[in-house]
Amino acid sequence: MMFRRQWLAMSALALSALALGSAQADTFPSRPIKIIVPFAAGGTGDVLIRTLQEPLQRRLGQPIIVENRLGASGSMGTVFVKNSPADGYTLLQVGNSTVTTPMLQKAANYDSQKDLAPVGLIATTPMVFLINPVVPATNIKQLIDYAKANAGKLEFSSAGRGSLAHLATESFNQAAGLKMVFVPYQGASQAFNAVLAGDVKVALTTPSDAINSFVGAGRVRMLAVSSEKRSPLLPDVPAISETLPNFVVNAFFGMSAPAGTPPAVIAKLNDALNKSIAEPAVQEKLKALGMFPHPGDAKSFGDMMTRDHALWTGVITKAGIEAE
Repeated sequence: MMFRRQWLAMSALALSALALGSAQADTFPSRPIKIIVPFAAGGTGDVLIRTLQEPLQRRLGQPIIVENRLGASGSMGTVFVKNSPADGYTLLQVGNSTVTTPMLQKAANYDSQKDLAPVGLIATTPMVFLINPVVPATNIKQLIDYAKANAGKLEFSSAGRGSLAHLATESFNQAAGLKMVFVPYQGASQAFNAVLAGDVKVALTTPSDAINSFVGAGRVRMLAVSSEKRSPLLPDVPAISETLPNFVVNAFFGMSAPAGTPPAVIAKLNDALNKSIAEPAVQEKLKALGMFPHPGDAKSFGDMMTRDHALWTGVITKAGIEAE
C-alpha cells in the first residue's frame, strides 16, 4: 500500500512537471533571451551567433542579447549558463572545446553531458592538413610513409595544448600508427606561421583565405581535408578518410541551454534556430566563413556531442594527456 502511494505521488509530480513545462512553452518567450558566447568578441563562434541574432529576434519576437563571458578556456561562460535558470532565457554558444575542456582542466566545474541540454547544431567546418613543401609528400599516404620512416622526428604545431588541432592530430597519429611530435603555440596564426617558416612541418587547422593564398603561392601544401567527404569549397583536395577510413574531425558550432530546460521550450528554440539557419543571407555568411549549415533536431545534436565525448576521451587517454 505504501509503495502504491509513493508511486502515485511520483506520477503526480511527473505530470505536474510536464504540465508546468507545457505552460512555460505556451508563453515562451515573454522577455529578452541572452546568448552567452564563452570566448572573445570577433571569434568565429561570436560572429556566427551575431549573424543569427536578428533572424532569431524576428522569429522569437523578443530581443536577443549576445554577451561574451570569456575565461578559463570557455569554462566561465559555460558555468554561468549551467547555473542559470533552466527556462530557455539563457543559452550558450557551444563548440568542440565545450566537450573537451572538462577532460583537460580539473577546475572546469561542469560536465558537458549532464549540465547542458542541446538546442541544435548550427554549422561545421572541416580542418585542412598542411605541410611545409620540404616534406616529400603530395598526399596523405606519402606523408604516413615518410613519418614512419622518420619516427619521432616529424613535428606538428597547434594552437595550444588540448586545442582541437592538437587533439585532431593526435587522433591522426593514432589512426595512422605515427609518432609525430607535438609543438604548442599561442594561437592558430602562430601555429600556421611555424609551418610556413619550416620550424615545424605539419599542421591540422581550419581553412581561411590567408591559408589558401599561401597554398596558391606554393609556400605550404594542402594534402587533405578532415570532413567525411571532399569539401565543396575545396573539391580537388582529397578527404583524409579516403586513405584512413572513418577518420572524420570537424569543428562544430551549436547552441545549448541549462540541463532541465523543458523539452517544449527546447523545441521552440530549435525551430527558430533551424529556420534562421535556412535564411539565404545566413547561408551566404556561413559560406563566407567556410562553414556548412547543419539544421537538425536537438536530439541529433546531443547524440553528436556524445560521440565527440567518447572520441576525445579515447584520444586523450591513449595520448596520455593529463588534466591540469
